[in-house]
Amino acid sequence: MESPRISIHSPRGFSLLEIIVVLGLVTIVGAFGLFVNFDDFRGFTFRNERDIIVSTLQKARSQAINNMCFGTGCTDGKPHGVYFGLTGKYVIYQGATYATRDTAVDEIIEAKNAAASVSGFSSMTFFELSGNTVPNPAGATTLTVIDQGGHTSVITVESEGRIWWTN
Repeated sequence: MESPRISIHSPRGFSLLEIIVVLGLVTIVGAFGLFVNFDDFRGFTFRNERDIIVSTLQKARSQAINNMCFGTGCTDGKPHGVYFGLTGKYVIYQGATYATRDTAVDEIIEAKNAAASVSGFSSMTFFELSGNTVPNPAGATTLTVIDQGGHTSVITVESEGRIWWTN
């Protein structure tokens, strides 16, 4: 029995140059996919933060409309609002203003996206039963949420309490 002949220049298999070209193409496609997916992730975290802010405003408005009153000795409904002046936190408070609130019943919501900054009004109070608003400072009706990736969203609270936003 004769042994098979093995040659360095066999027509079967891939050359080193072909392997390097394929690995280079796979690396380029993978890097592009990673970049696109990372940008999608940043957009997702930004939209998540915007949604947290909107739901926080909606919760305070709902508590005011439903005439809720928390804490000891509280027998009648009170206004509820949201304060945005603390870095990385949103405070749902009970009272006519953030300064005169009942601190024992504050609900602190942690920001999920520390890179997002919020500007506009520092607090928004909703009247009990009607849900009408009192912004601080007076006349401010919009919050602008911006992150480091350039994503921007404007949240508007109308005087009747309607909350809407842009993407």
